[in-house]
Amino acid sequence: MKKIIITLNIFILLSCSQQDESITSEEITYEYSPQASLDLYVQGHRFIDQGKYKEAQKTYEKLTIIDPEFSKAWEGLADSSLLQSNLPQAISHIEKAIEINPSIASHYSKKALILYYLDEYDPSERFANYALDIDKNDVRAIIVSAAVKAHKGLLDQSNELFEIAINLEPEDSSIYYWKAKSYREFDIDLGQSMNLINTAIEMDRSAPAYFIERGLLYFTIGDIDKAEKDLLEAIEIAKNPRNQSMIDKANEILEDVRN
Repeated sequence: MKKIIITLNIFILLSCSQQDESITSEEITYEYSPQASLDLYVQGHRFIDQGKYKEAQKTYEKLTIIDPEFSKAWEGLADSSLLQSNLPQAISHIEKAIEINPSIASHYSKKALILYYLDEYDPSERFANYALDIDKNDVRAIIVSAAVKAHKGLLDQSNELFEIAINLEPEDSSIYYWKAKSYREFDIDLGQSMNLINTAIEMDRSAPAYFIERGLLYFTIGDIDKAEKDLLEAIEIAKNPRNQSMIDKANEILEDVRN
């Protein structure tokens, strides 16, 4: 009986070893071609647009394996990490993108955005300026710079930058979201903040962050019922596709609202 058990155990170990070798083989047999690289890049963007951030991450990871010198792949990986609230990983990936190709504006504006979320406002503004030196119409860099100006109390400069961003991309709902967020966070104009976030939501009702922002604004002005309603809406939106970081954030604020 012992001999049979030992034989079976050896067979299982050998089988596992063979499976591991097979998995390893699959992992390293990605072959580069311009078309394969482009297909993965487009697929990753599609997943981002659909809110499928984990799928986007896996796609960009595969792309960095077959085309490690494609800096946009690393930016995509940074984007998918940022959207899952993994800021350390996001900053690491975007720095890799900049190292590979320091001449692309979007790499710098993406780093500026990540630094803003890390509350590193001066470095954030510096990298936004790097992006604008390369491309004066980089809307993300303009938005980040406007948000930093608002944080510093430079309201006229902030408003001017937000207006430039809106003129460049009038259909980009995120500009209205960021302006509303700045107006609320720095207590600039809560009424105008409400108008702006309502505009963002009218343009795109699929973004849980927008409902969280309006929920926070309602909470700030003391309208508890509407705050709770928006936060619950954010949670529902974030369930499909699932965005756990948004769900956790909404639940955390909801707990404060209910207490």
